[in-house]
Amino acid sequence: MKLKRTADSALAKKLNRDVVIDCIRKYGTLSRADIARLTMLSPSTVSSIVAELVESGIVREQKGTAASSGGRRPIMLDLDASASCAAIIDVQVSRVLYGVIDLAGNPVWTARDKLDLTSPEDTYHQIFQIVAKTLARLPRSGGQAAGIGVSIPGIVDTTTGTVIKSTRLRLKELPLAARLQQEFSLPSYVERDVRAAAWGERSYGLARSADDFVYVMVCEGGLGAGLILGGKPYAGARMQAGEIGHMTVDIHGKQCSCGNRGCLVTLTYPAIDEVRRNNESDSIVDCAAIGIVNLMNLLDPELVVLGGDIGQEPQFVSQVETVVRDRMVLTPRKNVRLVPSQLGDMGIALGLAGLVFDKFYWSRVFEDVG
Repeated sequence: MKLKRTADSALAKKLNRDVVIDCIRKYGTLSRADIARLTMLSPSTVSSIVAELVESGIVREQKGTAASSGGRRPIMLDLDASASCAAIIDVQVSRVLYGVIDLAGNPVWTARDKLDLTSPEDTYHQIFQIVAKTLARLPRSGGQAAGIGVSIPGIVDTTTGTVIKSTRLRLKELPLAARLQQEFSLPSYVERDVRAAAWGERSYGLARSADDFVYVMVCEGGLGAGLILGGKPYAGARMQAGEIGHMTVDIHGKQCSCGNRGCLVTLTYPAIDEVRRNNESDSIVDCAAIGIVNLMNLLDPELVVLGGDIGQEPQFVSQVETVVRDRMVLTPRKNVRLVPSQLGDMGIALGLAGLVFDKFYWSRVFEDVG
């Protein structure tokens, strides 16, 4: 009986420690009292756990202190941002954004290049050259790099890091993560661009407290969605969840490149052309609203975040929100939470960093302090 109580106590301590670490990761700089309030753990439990985390170097006490409402000023706590970093490469058709991001989500160094689309082989070799260039810029002080993260516009099997198909990059059945790890001897993670962007919002953006939300990307490349369900990225059984561009909106519509008829994307591309040529957004607003309404009727998320070079514009978001509210007849009494991303073109990169840290850094930390 005593052995069981000891085991239960050790498990409770580990779970409480994980909750405290996750709280600091999610909300940033906090006092011990803030952590106790947010986690509903007792102040004594929080103090004991924090002391251990500070000693192990995972959490640090800030030199400055927060303003006090009376009595001694509280000491603020945050993650040691230099404890690790991630090399990230966000591959888009128009450009590649790459760089190094620290554990707190701060860009240490970033750069942008045009993507070579001459052939799939040229694209593939350029990705490897950029990875090598990025690794050469890793900080020489602080903790080791957690790994490499690469995003691809297309269908990606995140369990194996294989690019199943990227029509726009003309890549197919490419075991990218395995080849990166073999070449550079670092853990590697490959993700679809829109799912990485969604995780960027969950880790560093407006959706930190939302367990069920949808990220909708509206850009020159089209329309796509990243789903976060139960606090985790949802890819689906065939890694195709979020393909809202290929939901059927007209059963007798135009032929789509996917082989189906009347896909939403057959309306989206002409609408994007209108934005590009005439700065006319009505059609693309309707396309985005149709996709969002269908997703909301299907999933009923807490929040919808709009991103992409078109989607994150405040005026566009306001127009889409108006159309969505008019069409959401199933829940007329409940306001739709629809917000523009605040992460700009760093959203995918930050999401990649968060995924790399979750998979290769925090899982090890939780074991080490357990």
